Amino acid sequence: MTNIESVANFEREINKLDDAVNKPATEDSLFWLNQAIAKFVKLRFNGDFTHRMGYEQTEKRRQDLVSLFKTYATTEFTTDEHANYTGYSLSYPSDFLYALNEDVVIDSIDGGHEMDTCVFECTQDSFMYRINNSLTDFHYKHHRARPLRIRFDGGCKLLTDKNYTIKSYTLGYLKRPTELTLDNPKAEYEDFDDDIMYEIIKMAAQMYIENQGDKRYETITKEVLTQE
Repeated sequence: MTNIESVANFEREINKLDDAVNKPATEDSLFWLNQAIAKFVKLRFNGDFTHRMGYEQTEKRRQDLVSLFKTYATTEFTTDEHANYTGYSLSYPSDFLYALNEDVVIDSIDGGHEMDTCVFECTQDSFMYRINNSLTDFHYKHHRARPLRIRFDGGCKLLTDKNYTIKSYTLGYLKRPTELTLDNPKAEYEDFDDDIMYEIIKMAAQMYIENQGDKRYETITKEVLTQE
């Protein structure tokens, strides 16, 4: 669906396509469409109150957002040494929204023991417990370990126990959806296919109708709630 078709279908959904006097300004139509895109992504990722299914819990949920999935890999880190751990810091891509999988390749300090593994997600107030607990898999044993991952604004830090290094980091994530504009009206909006765009347009219409206090609000709300 092209950008201009999305706007036209939104105006058609709110029954204002041919109403030159009362239909919203183009900027307003774009505002509600972009609001609906953001809402759609959050609901389909986390699971809404109606279907209670998040991303990849069903095939439909996977298809809803799969076009936003991207992979980022890096071997470049900023390191900092501490008494009993080493930190490897990196920045996320500028379009990062939600992390899905985080995989790393680790190696022993002397090399020759590379291993693919995953990170252990920690919070700022819990990572030190796992560092100081000798029983956690943060510690390198038999050439195996799981580095800790803590988040900071715009990126993350991977922690090792000084007996192994981080060779590479791979992030599978959902990107921020592209803003819908009319800078290029006939360009295809590529973040979602037509079937998904119709669901988003209906959500945008619901939000607009509620804002206008229209009597159709209850009717279109019921339609939105039946969307899979």
